Amino acid sequence: MTTRLATRRPAAIATAQGDNFADWEAAAGDWLKNLSSERTRSTYLDAWKDFAAFVGKLPDQVAQGDCIAYKFHLKTDPSPKTGKPVAQSTINLRLSAVSSFFTFAIERGLRPDNPCDGVKRESVTPYGRATWLSPEEGEDLAFLDAIDTTTTQGRRDYALALLYLTGAFRVSEVARLTVGDLRRLGRRVFITYDRKGGKTEEVQLAAAAADALDAALADRVNLRDDSPLFVAGAQGRRAAAAIGRYADGEEKPLTTRAIRYLVKTYARRAFGDDKGLRPHSLRHTAAKAAEAEGATMSEISRLLKHSNMGITSIYLHATSKSDAKTAALLGSRYSRHAAAAD
Repeated sequence: MTTRLATRRPAAIATAQGDNFADWEAAAGDWLKNLSSERTRSTYLDAWKDFAAFVGKLPDQVAQGDCIAYKFHLKTDPSPKTGKPVAQSTINLRLSAVSSFFTFAIERGLRPDNPCDGVKRESVTPYGRATWLSPEEGEDLAFLDAIDTTTTQGRRDYALALLYLTGAFRVSEVARLTVGDLRRLGRRVFITYDRKGGKTEEVQLAAAAADALDAALADRVNLRDDSPLFVAGAQGRRAAAAIGRYADGEEKPLTTRAIRYLVKTYARRAFGDDKGLRPHSLRHTAAKAAEAEGATMSEISRLLKHSNMGITSIYLHATSKSDAKTAALLGSRYSRHAAAAD
């Protein structure tokens, strides 16, 4: 992972800086290593590269006006990827990344101030655009009913949906799982996964989710500990083999992009359109369904792995060890529905 501080470096500036530039390069490398996770390192490095390319200056020459100009650029200029200005939350994230680096530089004695100080962040309503399936109206049950569990793909997708709906996982947390992440203790099934921020956690699955997962895994052979828990179907494997990503016949993990596509597909099948749903919508749904089933705010907060209940209240109103009781409440909801459908 490169840590270059700028994509443009005028020769006159480089000459004037001399060995000082090497100090900044060293600080950049240590700053990245000091971040909490590989995902954070990648995100912050991308933000820094974008900022450096915009200002075209070495770090000790950056002024507050440069940070304000960068923020205005993000708000008004279209992104090359989307053709639209980036979201308010993305603006705040990039400014936070740049500010984080300058804070680190101050500790190294490379400059006396942080040019991002005083640059106002965008006002963002947390989860203001959140979507979820209404438990009161049975939308979560309708979503599950749209999955045909008589097929191999359907059994996989049903298990996938129940993991999100009973465990309130984030999309990437599930996409990274392998068979070796499962642990069985009698009839109980536990799963170990890496949470947002890099913390590893083991949680007990709801019985309904564990049963659905067993049914999906029974369709596969020669499972190893490093086998992906959820794999692409034949079409996905052929596409991957065609571009040399995986050998012909080799299991290909189901990507986060594929999971997003599946959620939208089943939403369209259940409701006629995708309703703006995405995998994170199922996490919100888990919180709302747990509330409907009688879980307390504290229990729901533990299910979502929130650091404080203030964040949980946003989920519900706009939208250590896992609490198995809450997962069981959610599992019972979907077990009752499955039994009634038989």
